[in-house]
Amino acid sequence: MAILIVPLLKMYKSILIVNIYLMKNWIPLLLLLLFCFSCENEQEPAASIEFKTGIGYTSQDAIISKKSSLIVGIVVDKAENNLKAYNVSVSYDGAFNTNTLQNFTISSDENTHYEKDITFTVRDQTGLEKYYFTIVDVDGNIVQKMLTFKIE
Repeated sequence: MAILIVPLLKMYKSILIVNIYLMKNWIPLLLLLLFCFSCENEQEPAASIEFKTGIGYTSQDAIISKKSSLIVGIVVDKAENNLKAYNVSVSYDGAFNTNTLQNFTISSDENTHYEKDITFTVRDQTGLEKYYFTIVDVDGNIVQKMLTFKIE
């Protein structure tokens, strides 16, 4: 019985020494990984963008007729950074690419609160049109809202 125990103890001691060596050398790496993954990526709050509602405004996805004229109004309030630019783009029938309809540079008088009405007419064919309303602040943070129209 003693003959079997001695080799097992030697093997256990070797394994224990190897484990201690690995732990000793891996602890700094583990601490570094723990530090990196525990750091919180603080994002700045984004500006708020809302669609105007009420008579005459389109503020939600809808099914509409060909060549319909729509008015979409936005109200934007800055979060932490001043507002810089506003863009309206559209994509047709599920396409990945968008076409820019309008670009606006937001003036210093409007860089904390911005309101804009956009009037546009949908195509004279059935399909899907997605309109993207994008605001960029001075630090390059982007906030976007979208409206989808099914044209019949």
